[in-house]
Amino acid sequence: MTRHCACCGKPFAPRPQVPDQAYCSLPDCQRARKRQWQRAKLQSDPDYRINQRAAQQAWSQRNEDYWRNYRDVRPDYEQRNREQQRSRDARERDQAREADLAKMDVCRLPTGLYRITRHPAFSRQSGDSWVVEITPVAVTCPRKMDVSREDLIDAASIRP
Repeated sequence: MTRHCACCGKPFAPRPQVPDQAYCSLPDCQRARKRQWQRAKLQSDPDYRINQRAAQQAWSQRNEDYWRNYRDVRPDYEQRNREQQRSRDARERDQAREADLAKMDVCRLPTGLYRITRHPAFSRQSGDSWVVEITPVAVTCPRKMDVSREDLIDAASIRP
């Protein structure tokens, strides 16, 4: 009886001692099996998760200069990391440019109390957006915590 490996997909003969064997004996497939087991164990066992975190912290304290030395010995790693970071930054900038959202830092209006009303000259053709008029009510707002109070806002004039 042969099965197909869950990692590489190649057929293999499972060992009789392991009836549910899903991975072949290749080292890469065994590493994948172990990673999958560890992921599942970290998700399901809080004691294992705590133990792993403590072990990582202890190792990190014993080897404080590991990453600094790693980068010093491998300048190609450092250069590759810089290039990858530039690529990630450029991708994020491109996505931000493509985003069709209003951003808080774009607005040049001073802090204050404003009335937003639908502009009557433009009909509402789709439910997605309105053309509005922003009218200052009070540019200096002495009670910012009370801005949403009904007695400060003339509700009738706000509704379209």
